[in-house]
Amino acid sequence: MNEFDNLFVSPEVHERTVELADGTKHILHFREVPATIFRKFQMDESSDDEDVRANSIARLIAASLCKADGSPAISVEKAATLKPNPSNVIFSAVLSVNGVGAKGKAQPPGEPTGSGTSSPLPSAAEQ
Repeated sequence: MNEFDNLFVSPEVHERTVELADGTKHILHFREVPATIFRKFQMDESSDDEDVRANSIARLIAASLCKADGSPAISVEKAATLKPNPSNVIFSAVLSVNGVGAKGKAQPPGEPTGSGTSSPLPSAAEQ
């Protein structure tokens, strides 16, 4: 193993149990996404086009949410139709899997990455 391998996106599929506001729990799978996908998300959040801003989270969810075999689980169009609570919970899991904290900062190594429960979405300024 190269000393820099941990700097690159892993092909590993990460399993997370997410809990929705109604108390139901779901096992979901996620892939890490490259920094370019996060950069596009940040740019989308700052867009003058409200449709681009409105779909920024859906695009990030679609890029990370996957089936157990790593294949895509949801299209951007389908992710855009998620209810607010599931969207928030899944978005939090995407951030967790990718080592991005609630304020857009990387989690320290070995630091817990969250329970998968709902939390408010960070504003674009916090990204």
